[in-house]
Amino acid sequence: MANGWRGYLEEESEFQWIAMAGFLVFILLGALAIQGTSNLPGVEVGPSDSSHAGNRVLDIEYSSSNAFTAKVLTEDGIDLYQQNGPMSVTKIMSAKDGLPADNINFITSLENGNTAISPSKNTVQVIHSPDNEANGATTITTLDLDQSNGNFTIMDLAESVAGTQTSWMMVTMQGTSTSLRGLGSISDASASSDTIGASMASSTLSMPMLNSAGAVWQQVVPLGSEQWVASGYLSYTSTEAGASPAAPKIVPTIAVIDWDGGLTAPIVASMHTGERGLYHSLLPLSDGAVFAAGDHGSTYVSTSGSMTHHNAPSIAATVDDTDRVWLFGNVGSKTILRYSGEQVDQLSLAEPLAFRIESQGIASEQIFLHGTDGQGEPQTLIIDISAPGSIESGRGFLNFLFLTVFSIVMGVMVWTAGSRLINARRF
Repeated sequence: MANGWRGYLEEESEFQWIAMAGFLVFILLGALAIQGTSNLPGVEVGPSDSSHAGNRVLDIEYSSSNAFTAKVLTEDGIDLYQQNGPMSVTKIMSAKDGLPADNINFITSLENGNTAISPSKNTVQVIHSPDNEANGATTITTLDLDQSNGNFTIMDLAESVAGTQTSWMMVTMQGTSTSLRGLGSISDASASSDTIGASMASSTLSMPMLNSAGAVWQQVVPLGSEQWVASGYLSYTSTEAGASPAAPKIVPTIAVIDWDGGLTAPIVASMHTGERGLYHSLLPLSDGAVFAAGDHGSTYVSTSGSMTHHNAPSIAATVDDTDRVWLFGNVGSKTILRYSGEQVDQLSLAEPLAFRIESQGIASEQIFLHGTDGQGEPQTLIIDISAPGSIESGRGFLNFLFLTVFSIVMGVMVWTAGSRLINARRF
């Protein structure tokens, strides 16, 4: 092939122009073909052999593609179970056995591989990973928290690790009011059920945060190693024309929280209130910053506490190991937004999203989206985030082919030009 191209280029005749015209046509066809394969690759329907297949997934936390803790709606009620492999499923709470998981408000993955939930007031349960147990079995430790400052429901729990010490921050509800409470410090011996009691012997539950400014707090995550980010909403009667007193206006709020540990109550360091919508996801990034995704916009919170707001609405979001934030729309969405630093990519789906996302997770370079379609049937979609640009994808293969042919043609041209220059100098 190289000799043929070289012959065309050495001929000072119409063949040279034919070669150049052919190369131009190749560039145009290649561009059209690459554009035609611009849909996001690696998207497929979830596996039917999953332990939650056929059931509605209300909440789920993945540790790998086939290991997770899930809250699912079955024909008997709401169950909570943990899968630690294709053949290993442990029931944590079962409606059929008279212990439904209706009151489980969160599932939090801890850094040591364990999982935290709260089945009742003033109670945290730690589900120990089999990898942390001497007998290799899933074990549950129940932690009863101090009741001297009242009985409260735990709505969310976040973990912050600094060296060998760990602290928890909880969104709590006491009566109809929400607040934040800290718990710490916890030593690094909390991984095993045999030593978690000793590791928490000196842990102190803080007083509830008092200056909530009337906010209804919903979620919390760590910000760096010393602060936290909490999100929720404010509700008030609007004075706008046509507003109904019976339908109060709800606006999103996000705050940076300080807590020095011990009995001292957490305090609001700074707070921002939006114009409409709610934050549905708080996503910690590897550098300690937080990305807050909302249904009418998103907010980036740096480790210094400064906030940057983006016009990027979504109904579900997740973040991968390289800090790329994936934002998903509602039923019928044809695109996905992907944030990476200051770069924003809009990725096209081959088919519109066919169901409303209710829960999501990420593990092993795969995003799992769970929801229900228009007929109420459970659906799962899997996105392989390593597929875009890879040689296995159509776009990646065409890019590779285009660069290969381009390199061959350019190489032949350079070789020919160099040979003719050398020959010209000889004579």
